[in-house]
Amino acid sequence: MARNLTAAAKAAILAERVRPVFIFYADFASGALRVWNGYGPLSWDSQTWSGLGDFGGIDSVEESTDLRANGAVFTLNGVPSASVSNALTDNYQGRTCTLWLGLLNVSTGALLDDPYPLFGGRMDVMTVNDGPDTATITLQAENLLIDLNRSRERRYTHEDQQIDYPGDLGLELLTVNAAKSISWGIATPAPASGGTSKWERRF
Repeated sequence: MARNLTAAAKAAILAERVRPVFIFYADFASGALRVWNGYGPLSWDSQTWSGLGDFGGIDSVEESTDLRANGAVFTLNGVPSASVSNALTDNYQGRTCTLWLGLLNVSTGALLDDPYPLFGGRMDVMTVNDGPDTATITLQAENLLIDLNRSRERRYTHEDQQIDYPGDLGLELLTVNAAKSISWGIATPAPASGGTSKWERRF
């Protein structure tokens, strides 16, 4: 990851003037969730991010040298029971989520440069462990690379072409041509009066 850090970020890390923080975004149907693992509000990207403090958790985000879709698991502790119903009924599967690593200036409390994106994917499964007063919500997310494993049911037909390019007639006669019999280089029999046979093209 150091290969993507700016010179200012590297200098601040070496001088021990920054603190690493995580910033998380989830696109829920009822409204976007913007949180970070600090205390109080954080301003970044023209948005306000709510601080979770010690209530949030992130499993390790893996990187691999091969082309592999590594998922991630996010945990939110101490959720009021009244808010659990919203998590259970909200439409979230397949919607995007993103995790960034930021560097917080310990003197000013502001972010240094733009945070580095650690993970980008789609929300998959949400599990709720409900207690008497509060609950713990665990959200599993799939890496965007998981789409490489999904088959694409598309055809080279006129009907399929109209999905992306309405009015395009490039494949309109494809089914007619597919059923057409074409003979190429058929030898014709020799004439009755003698002579040699010759080749012709017939359609």
